[in-house]
This record gives sequence, C-alpha cells and structure tokens, in this order.
Amino acid sequence: METEQTERTRIYTAFLSAGLPVGYDAYRQHHPDIKVMENEEIRDLLQDELPHVEFVGGAEAQKAEDAISAIEQQQEEIDGVLVFGPPPAELIALGLPMVAVERPLAGCTTVPFHAYEDSKVLTAFLPAHRDKDPQVYSSRLTDIAGKLDLIDAIARMKGLRVLVVTDKPVLGYFEPMDLQIETTREEYEQTYLDNLAETFGTEFIAVPQEDLLGRMPAMDEQDARQIADGWIAEAMALRGTNEEQVLESAKLYLAMKELMAEHDCGAITTEGFGWPPHGYDKGIASQGLPSSQLCTDGIVAASETLTDCLLTQQLALYITGSAGLLGDYTLDPFNGTAIVAHCEGTFRPYADERRAPYIIRNLPFVPENVGGACVQINYPIGETVTVAKLGTHAKKLSVFTGETVSGEELFPYWDDVLGRNKVAIKTDARALLENVDWEAFGNHRTVFFGDFRQQFKDLAKLIGFEVVEKDR
Repeated sequence: METEQTERTRIYTAFLSAGLPVGYDAYRQHHPDIKVMENEEIRDLLQDELPHVEFVGGAEAQKAEDAISAIEQQQEEIDGVLVFGPPPAELIALGLPMVAVERPLAGCTTVPFHAYEDSKVLTAFLPAHRDKDPQVYSSRLTDIAGKLDLIDAIARMKGLRVLVVTDKPVLGYFEPMDLQIETTREEYEQTYLDNLAETFGTEFIAVPQEDLLGRMPAMDEQDARQIADGWIAEAMALRGTNEEQVLESAKLYLAMKELMAEHDCGAITTEGFGWPPHGYDKGIASQGLPSSQLCTDGIVAASETLTDCLLTQQLALYITGSAGLLGDYTLDPFNGTAIVAHCEGTFRPYADERRAPYIIRNLPFVPENVGGACVQINYPIGETVTVAKLGTHAKKLSVFTGETVSGEELFPYWDDVLGRNKVAIKTDARALLENVDWEAFGNHRTVFFGDFRQQFKDLAKLIGFEVVEKDR
C-alpha cells in the first residue's frame, strides 16, 4: 500500500473578507432559520477533510497586503495558498500553487473574479448563502478539498529521492529518444533536471546496474522463496517460466527494496529487462514481476528508466490511490483505439483492495525458462481510464480518457503481441494522432483506471505545465 505521509503539507489560508453577506443582520431577522457558515467553520470542515494538511493563518478577515507580507516572510515553508476572494496580482506573482474561492452573493462585485489563465491558480465557488440543496453546498466543499489535494500531491514530491538504476546516467537508455533532443543529450538532461528541481524538488540518485544485480545472490533464500510462493499461489497460471525463474525475480525484488533503503529512496526505475551488458542470456532476471509488486505495495517502480512515467505515476499514486501502469504507446485511428503495452503494472488498479487477476509468464521474444518472470495482468474491460504523462523537459502534460475494450476482439493472439501487459482503449484516436507530441513525451504513456482528466489538467495548471495531446 501507499507509503505513509510523514510531514504535513502547509497551506496558507487567507480570508479577504468576513465571509458574511452585505446586510446579513437584517436578512437574519427576517430569516432566522438561515445560517451563514463563518470562516472558521469553513476552515474546520476543510481540516476534517484534509487531516494531512496544516492550514497556516487565521480565520479572521485579512487585508490582501497583510496576507502577501505574511506569505513572503514564510514562503520557503509554505506549499500553497487558499484564498477566499479575488487574489490580487501581487499574490499570484509569488508563484505558489493556489486555490482561489469566489464568494457569490456576499455583496456587490468590486474586484472581478475570473479564470486566472496562465497562472498557477485554480478557482472554486462557495456562496455566502448556502445552496437550497445541501448536497450541492457539500459538493462545493468537496471540490475545494479535491483541489487542495492536488497541492498536497505536488508538495509530497519535495524531497522525494528516486533511485535510477542505469549505466547511462542519469536518464538511462530509453528516453529521451533521439527525436526529443534538439541540441545535445547533455543540454537536454540539464534542462530536464533544472525543471525537475524547480517544479517538484525531486532528486534522482543514479547507480550502475551492477549495484542492483550484483546483490541478488546474497538475498535471503527463504525470504525470496516465500515471496515467490505467494506470487505463484495467487497467479491464475504459470506459463513459459518456472518456479526457479520466479524465485530469481523474488530475489531481484528484495534487492530493489534493499538498494532503495540503502540510498533512502522512495521510488525506483531500472533499465528493466536486463539491458546490455546485463541481458537475460547472462541469467539476469526481468524486473517486470518485482516492479508490479512494488507498485501494488504503493512504491512506484518504473522499468526502462522511464523517469517521466515514474513521476506521473508518483503523482497519480497521491491523487488516485493507484500507481497505474506504463507502456509503449500506439495509436490506431482505423480501430479508434490507443494501446499501451509493457511487462509490468500494478495488481491493484483502483484505490481500494480490488486486484486484477494475472498470469506469470516469461518475457516476450525471450526463450522460455530464462530471464526471470513478468506478468500478464488481465485488466477490466468496459472501464473508463485516463492516459497521462508528464514531459518534464518541455514542461508539458499529456492527458486523455477512453474506455478499455477487449484486445482479443481486435487482434488474434492478443496476449502474445508485444508486451505481456496491455490495455486497449477506445477513444478518438484520430484526434490524438493529430495532436500527438512525440518530441515532448517520447513513446510511452501511463494508464490509470478512472476518469481523472480534470485532476490532471488542474495539476498541470498548478505546476505551470501546458496541457497537450487532446482527444477533444
């Protein structure tokens, strides 16, 4: 399951008015049964919804200039801003992710409230008078809490250390692709790492493959056997591989966890499938099964050193409760589908305890009974999914939604095509093809079960990224 959050996210809360509508005393005389929620009550309700957030600042009305001064004095310790009322330009200019709440019916509009485009500001609406339908008013509070949750997700990226296991530091072999590099790889990596530090404060720790693979023989045999037996017992079948290969994958799983702990890392990405000089022909196990288990544990593990996929999965884990799955990205406008395929993915596609059934298999295009084990996870059909990916170098975010369909009805022997783990998604593939941006995002994407399109679009706004590759 997802690792426990140890530090609370700090959000400065500024109420730019008392929150009471103009003429409220007279209004209350005629309508004594009507109660207007005061600032402190609003803050307390949000606190109940977000126990992992610390709301900094009082509930009393505050002048905008006083709020700006207070935030400037403690900006390094603040993760975001919640402001009730139109935020002044000077507050927006501080660059902190912000949720601005308009108070309809509080009085005559003197400072216009708008969408605050090209800024890190999300808007919400909480009238001074409660809606007649209490569920509508409750949903307004839920909307505010959900947007603050996005700020929390961004804040939790600060201080995250990601272990990158590669002999080609720091981004590895697979991305960036050649078409993504305009000048040199060195310049690309420097821009990428600068953007990473500026946007998230996340750090990559690169280590050679031998640091991971060389410790496999030292892993406790009994512990590895217990893990392997558990995987086999839960699997629907074992195909093209055997118990000893599964045991090798269990040792790699233990080695990955040990190396992460040694470097104080909370996520990991590896070259994945025995990339040279550590190929399956040298007896090296695939990380497909270990990564699937780690993602199910709530620890993001991405193959092929796909750092942008990992960052997307990490944010999604905070937002959706699941690490999802990554894979090579294919568009097929003729069938109206997008396909994502790889050899690993979470067994737990939803935020709850539901698990997808799986078969343990050998790697595709690899002889049977060598190279460790990977999984063919049979994900649900007829479910809405969100496909997304950060492009850290370009400061962009790709997102679209669709519905999972049966791959077997599209192509014969679907389970044996490309990666073992695949999702076929019915969507407007032609529109996606017209908007696709391979230079920003490479040829991989990540998939999450559920409709999180708006959350990802809101996330992009809060971090100052452009949303592209639209299916509408």
